Amino acid sequence: MSTFESYISGDRECDQCGYNLHGLPENGKCPECGTSIRRRTRRTSGTMSEEAPTRFVRRLYYGFLLASLGTVGSVFFSLFGLMVLASPLWVAGIWLITTERPNRGTIVPDKVLDNDQIRLTIRIASIAWVIYGLSIYAIIMVTSRAVGAPSSGMMIPLSITHFVFGAIAWLGLIPTCIYFAELAYWASHDHIAERLRSSAWAMAVFGVFSVVLTAIVKLNIAPSAAAGFIRIFTMMIVVFAVVIFFFTIIQLISVMKWVIKHQSLAVGSADRVRERIERDINAHGTITTGLVCRSCGYDLDGLPFGGACPECGESYADITPMPILDPATMHADRDESDIEIIEGDNKGIYFNTELDAEGKPKPGGVAYTPSMDIPDEGDIPLADEDENTQHDDEDGNLLS
Repeated sequence: MSTFESYISGDRECDQCGYNLHGLPENGKCPECGTSIRRRTRRTSGTMSEEAPTRFVRRLYYGFLLASLGTVGSVFFSLFGLMVLASPLWVAGIWLITTERPNRGTIVPDKVLDNDQIRLTIRIASIAWVIYGLSIYAIIMVTSRAVGAPSSGMMIPLSITHFVFGAIAWLGLIPTCIYFAELAYWASHDHIAERLRSSAWAMAVFGVFSVVLTAIVKLNIAPSAAAGFIRIFTMMIVVFAVVIFFFTIIQLISVMKWVIKHQSLAVGSADRVRERIERDINAHGTITTGLVCRSCGYDLDGLPFGGACPECGESYADITPMPILDPATMHADRDESDIEIIEGDNKGIYFNTELDAEGKPKPGGVAYTPSMDIPDEGDIPLADEDENTQHDDEDGNLLS
């Protein structure tokens, strides 16, 4: 039995080590790490489970994990003005998540995920969170007189820095969440994607309002009192959106784990298919007699019977007929002992009216036993015939 073997025509990374699998058989294994090559259909469906290598999905998993830690840390530490402590976690997560998608050109293109400018913008905006956190910490230190009496010479540049980088950081959430949403679409989770888009706009718009109102309050620009009152409501909306955003990122962590598990199951399925094909190929037997090709001398040991030499193509079917099992040994393990027949009591045949609910004969049930008397000589009378019925003999004469 022979099977058609297809090969990977384009650049494609190994799921585990990133080795380029170009030119290797689709049902083979990576020569670098030995991982089974996950089969793909000729026309990709555009899903993460099918297109993304496992190691890339694992990178997304760690990226979302760090981003979630940075988000919850920023909310917690911002109450004490120490958001700068959690912002590096957010930056590290963003840089992992925005890694360039592998196997470009062989997968379905995406105008967001494959846009290098969007990825660069998201990374730059993530760095702005660090500077934004530092400006908050510096303003708190100045206003608390930890570094001396506050002066306009220090507050003005700090407030400008706080406003500029805060606006950049919060506005950067728009492309960030859009990118996250496209990853959710790629992972076939549309409801998570829609929620990300909604929370992104809420955080960005009301976050910028909060930054502007904070700058007005810090610079004591009229009406600073009204700005401080409105800032309370904008911050509440921002916190609510951040909470939704945080739980959505946690869901994306679970989604990445699901994709990794699904790919692992797919590889296991490919291995089982490969083993079945190999069993079918080897089911007809292989050469084990040390036979060599009569044309080129190639060792044919281990090849199937009735094939051709892989070196020169010379057929060896005439000298390797299919093996025939010896009838004397083909059923050696079969139990050929006589079957022991145990005679039992004939309890007769019971009609349904003579049986109880469990199908057993009733105590007063009577079995129907058909007559077994067969005449020793003569014809067996039919049911619809009586003694007066006339018959023809062999000569055509009527008999009474």
